[in-house]
Amino acid sequence: MHVFAAFESNEYVEMAIGEIIEHQFPREHIVFVEMNNEEKQRTLVDTINYSDGMSFSDTTATFATIGMLLGVIYGSVLFLGPVFIGLIGLVLGGGIGYFFDKRKEKQKLKRRQQEMNIRTLFVIQCKTFEEVQLIQEICRKYFVSYLGVYNREKQSKKGE
Repeated sequence: MHVFAAFESNEYVEMAIGEIIEHQFPREHIVFVEMNNEEKQRTLVDTINYSDGMSFSDTTATFATIGMLLGVIYGSVLFLGPVFIGLIGLVLGGGIGYFFDKRKEKQKLKRRQQEMNIRTLFVIQCKTFEEVQLIQEICRKYFVSYLGVYNREKQSKKGE
């Protein structure tokens, strides 16, 4: 059986590992993995091979339509005419909509980076269920963010 624990703070990881080692767990059964947040800015334009489910064309098209409509309405009283002013309104509205979406996506990215702040993941190999319970108690004591148990015997019985 393996216990997986993810911590946000390195201080708590050190205290948890110190207590686990005090309970005579072999060091070779403990594996540390330092995690890096790889959340990056997404591209706004999707390709045919990759789509992240976020579309910028809705807001851009909406603002472009509103800009074009206002340009046609107010362009009829201007010297350049409704068609030319409508095209200018289309381009300006589309640009405003595009930058609205761009700003909204940056805010979402910033929020996701703050929410997912796991610094350290460690895996501990246990032989008995009592050891698993002890590890879980210690990890909860030191504010574990995520905790999971993998039991190979249960997984192999499910596959049969």
